[in-house]
Amino acid sequence: MTQSPVISLVLLLLPLILFGPMGIDIYLPAMPQMAISLGVSAADIQLSLSVFMLAVGLGQLVFGPLVDNKGRRPVALCAIGLFFTGSLVSALAAELPLLLLGRLIQGLGACGTSVVVFAVVRDKLDAGDSARAYSYLNGALCLAPALAPVLGAWLTLSFGWQANFLFLALFATLALVLVMARLRESRPAHTRHQPLLSPHAYQAVWRHRAFRVYVLTCVAAMGSILTYVTFAPLILMVQLGLSEAQFALAFGANALVVMAASFSAPRLSRRLGRHRVVKRGALCLLGGGLAMLLWLPSAPSVWSFMLPVALCSVGFSLVLGAAAASAMAPFADRAGRAAALLGCLQMAGAATASYLASLLPLSPGEACALTIMLLAALALLSLNRLPREQRRLADADA
Repeated sequence: MTQSPVISLVLLLLPLILFGPMGIDIYLPAMPQMAISLGVSAADIQLSLSVFMLAVGLGQLVFGPLVDNKGRRPVALCAIGLFFTGSLVSALAAELPLLLLGRLIQGLGACGTSVVVFAVVRDKLDAGDSARAYSYLNGALCLAPALAPVLGAWLTLSFGWQANFLFLALFATLALVLVMARLRESRPAHTRHQPLLSPHAYQAVWRHRAFRVYVLTCVAAMGSILTYVTFAPLILMVQLGLSEAQFALAFGANALVVMAASFSAPRLSRRLGRHRVVKRGALCLLGGGLAMLLWLPSAPSVWSFMLPVALCSVGFSLVLGAAAASAMAPFADRAGRAAALLGCLQMAGAATASYLASLLPLSPGEACALTIMLLAALALLSLNRLPREQRRLADADA
């Protein structure tokens, strides 16, 4: 296809892919205010992030088959409706359980729209154009964490924390109108009907050793970045005294680091090989966690937190793309199932890691650093146990 249809499709799908990062990043500056308003601890508010991510992860096991069985358009409309409902429930929440319920519903909606996006791109574009479309969409995903906290800080300061979720409900409404007007059904006629949950199909994927190793590495990378996102408001605003606007600028600056490293990672993979890039990324995670553990408690400052976070963010960017590609490589005939299982384990594992980190009887900085170090160490141990022929295969296919 020519570039124009690719860009046209990306612009159509862009709102759908943004539900996930917008649902995570926009209300981060409001978390201290939310804790005071709901009469709960900061750790309780942090749980709302884990619930959202867990819903995004586990929902993929259901939404994957649904998109094939029911079609792209109806699932998109249903998922947007879920996100809208979850946003309103969260905005109206006067106590923590209702907020968590709203975040759960939101997460399911964001999961459904993400699955639809990847299915529609696969339906409408050939391999070369699909790669370009995914690059554009991934670029948008990197920009969202840079911009959403700035918007969230302004909404919180101007109208209160509830305005963040009301904005997300408005965003869902506009996306619903766009999908109803522009998104046509694209499911191929030969698409096979799939059972919603097929343990045997997923077990066959899980039994592949390379898949397990690279999935664990993806979990380590996603878990590290989600742990940072979970603790960042507590460390930067509560502990170090940054305002909502200052927090948004610091958070946004690090998102630009992620974007720059993400655009550099494919070129590095072609030169060094995917396995070597994944290992270097895991080492960056370990180094960033260690620097944070040694530096932040002895000299608490924005720099002693954000510079180690920047190194971790480079590691996250190097690991995630190369490890996901290596995990998916053996499954050309079962790409949908493999992608669903990869996404589920990645999101659910990351959410679990960040939640367990919030329970550690340590200071926020120490809990964040120690969790990142443990995740990176597990990834490195797993990578070192991968047979050499499978390592060489990942490097040769880069």
